[in-house]
Amino acid sequence: MNTYRKTAVTVGALYILGTVFGILAAVIAGGLTPGDLATIATIQPKFTLATLFIVMMGLSLSSMAIFLYPVFKKHNEALAMGMLIFRAPVEVVGYTLAAISWLILSALSDLFVATGANTAQLQAIADVVVEVNDKFGNIFAIFFITGATFLYVIFYRTRLIPRWLSLWGLIGAVPYLAVAILSFFHVESSALEFLQAPLAIQEIVMGLWLVIAGFNADAVQELDGANKAR
Repeated sequence: MNTYRKTAVTVGALYILGTVFGILAAVIAGGLTPGDLATIATIQPKFTLATLFIVMMGLSLSSMAIFLYPVFKKHNEALAMGMLIFRAPVEVVGYTLAAISWLILSALSDLFVATGANTAQLQAIADVVVEVNDKFGNIFAIFFITGATFLYVIFYRTRLIPRWLSLWGLIGAVPYLAVAILSFFHVESSALEFLQAPLAIQEIVMGLWLVIAGFNADAVQELDGANKAR
């Protein structure tokens, strides 16, 4: 297995792992009202596990940028660096802060059960934590989409994966970003979440494609040839 094939498989596997971790976190915490300290207290071990999955999702999805950077750098160093910055350190920070918010809620739920006098105050604090986490999530979505744009632009230009797959990512980024912007103005509904589905599905398909098919061999040769000619 050559270096490019190993990189493609690794990146695809990281995408798939990140998706699996995200789904597991959502399933474990599914049906939970954000900031519901009484309910969180009853599923404390599961809630902690879900928090761990959030961290693992962030590490998986951000690590793929590290593996892609040496390849993308051969095409355009500026675009590659943009992708690396927005999809590695920024993404790690985003998921870490989300996990910290969940850990704070977990700690507050312990206090909620242990005390009978300050439950209202603790619930108010939890509501603030959830609100801040939601707002930060919207900001993080903007950074995430910026990194995704760098990623799919390079993929489109290099043809390392089929261009239809890159275009799918670029098009899917638009409604994903729209959800984040609308949320800033408190325009929220469960229906809006479906606007994020096209990009989520695209990432799963792209991960599977990279694992099964790898990079386009002709595009790899062209990339190496152009790099040697510089």
